[in-house]
Amino acid sequence: MSGEYVGKLKRRAKVFLREAISVGDPDLAAFFAEQAMQLYVKAVYYELFGDIIRGHRLRELLSILIMSLDRHGFSDIADKLREFIEKFRRALVLAEEAYTMGRYGEISYSSEEVEDIEILDEEVEHVKLG
Repeated sequence: MSGEYVGKLKRRAKVFLREAISVGDPDLAAFFAEQAMQLYVKAVYYELFGDIIRGHRLRELLSILIMSLDRHGFSDIADKLREFIEKFRRALVLAEEAYTMGRYGEISYSSEEVEDIEILDEEVEHVKLG
């Protein structure tokens, strides 16, 4: 695996985000937005560290990324990610919840909640990594 893997994950992330924006169903939009973020974090991690991280909880994936950034001397970027998590904690929780509950649970999402999740993906662009 190489840059092809990173490119594939980032391409898939962009497709999920595009679908999240265009789909009419807020439950699917929330799920698609979560998938976009999850794939993007995994792509960045592999791009920076050459390792695949497993899991699906966004806050856990981001924590793993932060710890690795700190370990490799990128504390300033790790701090930006910590601020991001603190600022968007509610939206991250909603996104994590959408991974399972949006498909299998009795929870339904509103358009406003989906917009909160989509804002997360836009904000990721402001956190420069690598």
